[in-house]
Amino acid sequence: MSSKKIVLKFGGSVLYKENMTLEVDKINAIISIINTLHDEGNEITIVVGGGVLARVLIHASDELGHVNTFKDMLAVESTRIHALLVIASLKDKAYKLVPRSFEEVGKALSSDKIVVTGGFQPGQSTNAVAALIAEYWGADILINLTNVDKVFDKDPRIYPDAKPLDTMTTDEFMKIITKQDEEPGKYKLFDRVGCEIVRRSNIKLIITNGSDPKNIIKAVKGEPVGTMIHG
Repeated sequence: MSSKKIVLKFGGSVLYKENMTLEVDKINAIISIINTLHDEGNEITIVVGGGVLARVLIHASDELGHVNTFKDMLAVESTRIHALLVIASLKDKAYKLVPRSFEEVGKALSSDKIVVTGGFQPGQSTNAVAALIAEYWGADILINLTNVDKVFDKDPRIYPDAKPLDTMTTDEFMKIITKQDEEPGKYKLFDRVGCEIVRRSNIKLIITNGSDPKNIIKAVKGEPVGTMIHG
């Protein structure tokens, strides 16, 4: 397998159990796979979402009567906490700081280390950050680990006849995600900005279930897994 530039995005849904306990075994499994891919010569950048921690903070912020800007700021900081968790787990393979802006990411990418980041600014999801990095870096693949096996043509929790999709175009994907809420902490599958970036640069995006970390290997090797979204 030839070496690749890989952007790996995973949300808090991958990191936590239902009781808000961190999935330590799963995190270790993901770290092990990332280490293996890196040892094989692949270049890797990781973007981590806020997940449950972000939602807890946003709920408290809402109860306290804060404006959405502060909710977004709390969500961004939660992603950076998760990024630090991954950096510490990767040890010497990781760039030791969490980039807090696009400019800082550019500097970090020249380090030959695995770069791990969270969000950048209020109002911008980590999906958009991952897509921007993939575009800027010329990544071969953007893998989005989430809590579903595939993208469905409509919400399977509401529609029993929803169909899972193996492949779809960015236009088809955009029609699905425009039906989502885009309030702080509620970027359920992806977001409009991230999708627009994927579309304009024809980035290879795979959305797959993060509950099985081996799906990362399958996506990198080009094996059938999740939903592949193309231009």
